[in-house]
Amino acid sequence: MEYKIINKKQKEYPNRLRYLKDAPEQLYVQGNLQLINKNNIIAIVGSRNCTEYGKNQAFEFARYLSAQDVCVVSGLALGIDSRSS
Repeated sequence: MEYKIINKKQKEYPNRLRYLKDAPEQLYVQGNLQLINKNNIIAIVGSRNCTEYGKNQAFEFARYLSAQDVCVVSGLALGIDSRSS
């Protein structure tokens, strides 16, 4: 899946981050960009040394939530949230 880069000057940038003094200058976004400013947002975090089972469970959990119009946020760190489609 392709991703889009958005920065603070763009209208798509999340309102919750925009006015923080240490907000990231840019974000990498995959999926439905309309969800990024909704109230239903969850982050998936976990071990960097996770098992394949853990990665698969986190992926299935994220897939289920996103199908319910929940925005799933990842820090793109290696580990539990690193599996993609």
